[in-house]
Amino acid sequence: MGPRKAAARKRRHEDGALGDESEAQTTGEKKVGEERGEMRRRISGGNKYIGAHVGIQGGIWKAVETSVEMGGTSFALFLGSQRSWKRPALDQKAAEKFQEQCSLYGFDPAHILPHGSYLMNCGSPKDDVFEKSQALLVDELSRCSLLGLSLYNFHPGSSLGTITTEQCVDKIAGAINHAHQQTPAVVTGTEQENKLKRYSTKESVFSCFCCTRR
Repeated sequence: MGPRKAAARKRRHEDGALGDESEAQTTGEKKVGEERGEMRRRISGGNKYIGAHVGIQGGIWKAVETSVEMGGTSFALFLGSQRSWKRPALDQKAAEKFQEQCSLYGFDPAHILPHGSYLMNCGSPKDDVFEKSQALLVDELSRCSLLGLSLYNFHPGSSLGTITTEQCVDKIAGAINHAHQQTPAVVTGTEQENKLKRYSTKESVFSCFCCTRR
């Protein structure tokens, strides 16, 4: 056998070995994912699902990987940058990878809670802020739909002490109803933290929910 034929045969052998190694690695990763998913299902056999708010740096699917590393059975995440009103659209392939990772590791979409942007104030007395907040809320719920998620949590807003509580709640309810008309499959929940009181936030979460049910 000549040197050229020997070299070609060696390359084919090496390529075949690399292919087998790659296939074994993929199979191994899939098996590990299935085992972790099964472990998660066993851990969450009751009614408690424990997790943390995890980051999305490097890709939105990274939230799943981080939660897996922490041993969580649920998790919360932001859907985009918290520093800008306008953000790049969520990439379809990234959304698909997120759903694949959730399926691989056994995360039920019902146990994943996206958190709304802190920029939003759907009860703002300022027209420009209200309009931007309402548009951002629609964008956030649209991202939930693209990711296959059905829950969403956000801070509804503040009157800033310049309009009445009733007026503020009406604005919040109007923004939520507007967003729900475009993304009806996503359930919106509201959150209120004590630190918001310094901004004269007096709106009742229960009143807000009642308004959205009119």
